[in-house]
Order: sequence, then structure tokens, then C-alpha cells
Amino acid sequence: MKAAVICPDPSPPVRLLSGRMPLALVPCLGGSLLERELARLADRGARDIRILTADRPDLIRRAVGRGERWGVSLTVSVEPRECTVEETRHRLRTGTDGDWLPEPDDVVLLGRSADPPEPPLFSGGEQFHAALIQRIAEAGTHRVGARELTPGVWTGLRSRVDPGARLHGPCWIGERTWIRARAEVGPNVVVEDGAIVDEDAEIRDSWIGPRTYVGAMTHVNRSLAWGNRLYDWKRDSLTRVADAFLLGDLERRSGERYSSPLPGRLAAMLAACLSSPVVLLAALRNRSRGEPLFLRRSAVAPSEAGCTVPQREVGYCELNGLPGLWRRWPQLWSIARGDFAWVGNRPLTRAEATQLETEFEQLWLTVPIGLVGLADTHGCSDPADLETRAHSSFYAARREARLNRQILRWFLRQLFRKSSNPGTSPEPS
Repeated sequence: MKAAVICPDPSPPVRLLSGRMPLALVPCLGGSLLERELARLADRGARDIRILTADRPDLIRRAVGRGERWGVSLTVSVEPRECTVEETRHRLRTGTDGDWLPEPDDVVLLGRSADPPEPPLFSGGEQFHAALIQRIAEAGTHRVGARELTPGVWTGLRSRVDPGARLHGPCWIGERTWIRARAEVGPNVVVEDGAIVDEDAEIRDSWIGPRTYVGAMTHVNRSLAWGNRLYDWKRDSLTRVADAFLLGDLERRSGERYSSPLPGRLAAMLAACLSSPVVLLAALRNRSRGEPLFLRRSAVAPSEAGCTVPQREVGYCELNGLPGLWRRWPQLWSIARGDFAWVGNRPLTRAEATQLETEFEQLWLTVPIGLVGLADTHGCSDPADLETRAHSSFYAARREARLNRQILRWFLRQLFRKSSNPGTSPEPS
């Protein structure tokens, strides 16, 4: 049986949503409308589904693949504009009525309900929010792992709600979210997957997008918030919040890597080969003392989720028998392997990572592990020290090429300065 799905065009009333991705892929109570519709049509017996879209078809193809997830065959057709149900039905179904699902499942326009008829989901921010609130209970019964914490309050898998937080239904808390102490969420609130609501924040009558950070003592009311953008539907105003402590984006930045690119990895390999005589010096010292040449360590791998979820670990070594930054010589090979970068934040053990308390401190783990970090340039090395955490988190929030170059220049000066202790010379502003 065949079916067709029409993806909506970008809509100015919900430009906060359509600015980030096609409306068909916007997360709504955990999953996108397109994913839900494909699952529903597959249950109805559809095996050949055509998706018609005029908005970023490459992203649509990447999201749905060939349809293996639903046991169907998918075709993505690029259209010049959003088609109507009637014209699509007339164009595609001519002479092949027996091969299609019966109406209205044969051709579906995402975001519009024909039975019973409802206003378009994306006709405005308030309409979008109201529609999601009405679907909370239905979404909760269909999503794996979702549970009703209290009447009207649904939470997803691996979500974390501190005992001091107050949740008021109807309310949806997505997967891997964190509602911190004394935060007040609800009524009529949807918090999508991976979001963090910090202490004393207050959210009412609003939708919080995935991977969004709502800062401590921030109030969000009658709005859509996604990343650092806030849309107030009453005033029809879209604002970019400059202060990441109020509203921030936890998504990994576009193009960001957790390791150096290939030229940087080759440079690390070359540097390790050229500086290999230091290993001979360390070996001679350790032989006389009966100590091992390399000290094995493990560190929490960087992740866009910081330390809010369990992390994998990577192994690395330090060179025993040499002082200061020369101890990090084996980490040049970590760069060559792709585990480290030249500049980043210094490695943390799992125990040290769990001691990062605030969301700002947890930014430490969202950037690559570096051979040298900003905290080094200020003489800070103890992960328990508040100044070390502040410099590392600041680097994660303000990472840029110019800052990386400054840190590298400092590193090279310190590495070859014979008489000073590495880490004590501050980086000039």
C-alpha cells in the first residue's frame, strides 16, 4: 500500500522553530511529527511512502534514511512549494486507487488534523504550545520509558528531577533532562530532551526546546525557548539572549571537533619524533631510581552532554622523571590518535568530573581534552580549585581560534624556558 506525506513550509509565526530545522523534524514531545507519522502509516499497512518537501530536503533524507526503521520504502521528492492534500492526491493517485491507503491516510499534511479538524499546528507559537499540551498524555502512553510521576506530570528515560524541584501538571519532562533544586516547572510546560533547568528557575505556559539551558533564577512565561533564542508569542517578539547564564544552547557547535584535524595530528606526530630524545633522558633518570618510564592515566571523554550522563573514558600517559610540561610528552601521541587536541581543557578523572557542580562548571567536559589549556596560562592545575574550573569553563564558552593561538604561544614559551616553573607565567591580555 502507498501513502504520501507533505512536509510544511517554513512559517513566519513560528520562525524560532523553522529557523533551526524543517518543521517536519522539530521535536514535539520527544519525537518529530514526521517520525510519528511514518510509524502510524506503517501500522496502517503502508509499505511505500513518498515524502514531499520544499524545505531542506537533504536534512529530511538524513533523518529518515530509506525507511528501514519503520519497515517501509521511503522516497523524498523535492517540491517547489508546500503542496495541498487535494492537488497531491489528484497528481499521485490517478489510475492507481487500489494501491493506496484509504482516505484520509493516503495523503497527509503534517501539522494539520482532519478528524477532528484543528487549527494548523504551526500557525503560531500559542497554537503550537496548546496543541502539545493537549497531546501530553497520549505521547506519554506511547513513548518507551515515559512514566507519570504525579497526575499530569510525565518524565522520560534518564531524566533527573531534584527533590526540591516543583512540577505542576500538565507537564512534560523529556529524556535526559535535569530539573535542579527549587526550580518550578508548570503548569502547561513542555521541556524537550536533554534540557537543563537550573536552580530557582521558573517556567510556566511555555515550551523549552531540546538541549536548552534555562539559567538559575530565569523566568520563562508564555514563550517558546530554544537554545539562546526566546519567542514571546504575546508580543510576537523573537529575542537572542546574549547572556548564556540566562538562556543558553547546549548543542555542540557546528563544525566543532573533539580532536585535532588531520594536519594537527600529523604535526603532533612530527613533534613527538623530533623531541623523542627527552624520552631517553627520562629513561636514564628512572632507571637509576627503579621507577616506571610512563604513568598510565584515564580521563572522561568530552561530550556535548557534559557530565549530566555517564561518560566513556580514554587512556593516556605521562612521562615520569621530567618536570613541568615535559611530563605531557606522551600526550602528543594522544593527539595523533585523535583522543586529544593541541588546545582544550585538561583531562579529568571520573571522580573529578562528578565534582563539577554547576552547569557552568560542567562546560569543562564539552570541549576537547587538550595538551594545554587556558587554566595552564594562569598557573592553575588543580581541578578542585574554583579558579581552575572558572578558566576551563570560560574557555568552553568562549572557545575561538585567536584564543587557541594565544594559549599555544604561551605553551611554546614555557616549554623551552629553562629557569621557570611551567604554569606560573600569566598570558598577556
